[in-house]
Amino acid sequence: MKQRLLNLLLAVVAIAAAVYGAGYWQRNYMQSVTLVQLPVPTNDIQPYTLLTASMFELREFPRALVEQGSGYVLATADLEGKISAGMLLTAQPVPARMAVSPEQFRLADPTLEVVSIPAEHVNGVGGQLRIGEWVNIYRLRVTVEASTVGEDFTGLMDGAALPTPEPTVEFVAHVPIVAVLDETSQPANQGAEPRPMKIIIVAAPPETVQLILDAVAYSTLGREKLWITLATVP
Repeated sequence: MKQRLLNLLLAVVAIAAAVYGAGYWQRNYMQSVTLVQLPVPTNDIQPYTLLTASMFELREFPRALVEQGSGYVLATADLEGKISAGMLLTAQPVPARMAVSPEQFRLADPTLEVVSIPAEHVNGVGGQLRIGEWVNIYRLRVTVEASTVGEDFTGLMDGAALPTPEPTVEFVAHVPIVAVLDETSQPANQGAEPRPMKIIIVAAPPETVQLILDAVAYSTLGREKLWITLATVP
């Protein structure tokens, strides 16, 4: 009699365990196959882009992707007005950390001014510039002493040579790179091949930025050369 009761009890426990196991499996299975809609980019979105709802569409993904704490943005409205903190790929869910409010997003310390500088490969370390590195910026120019120009011009009438230009190198700034963009510059000769170049974005105090802009202006006019070197971190 006792053996029969024991067998009956074991059978009830086994049935209960089977029912619980089946329910647990069904719940997990339904979570994996139940779909939920998430906003995804319709095209690749570049970093530092102001996001709008028109850039996204809804696509279905397994609910388990959301319930596992993956941190994806759940609604298009949550992306409106945000800024992309990195590349957002086509048809891929958007991690919440990659879409931040403008108030939270800034390339550098708020006390610093941010400015972009064109850097061709020949004068920009061969284009090997990366975010977080520090660079030195220089002005290269050739000058002729003004006091000798009149004298040498008089001598030139008698067949004398022009005064020898004096090359000078002037240090402008030591600044960190906060972003790097790839561009292509078009030479004046339209038949020539476009030259690859970098746009480096640096952060500095306003007075240093003014010196950088002066150097960029003179190099743009062709009166000087802007030269960038990779520097040591302070």
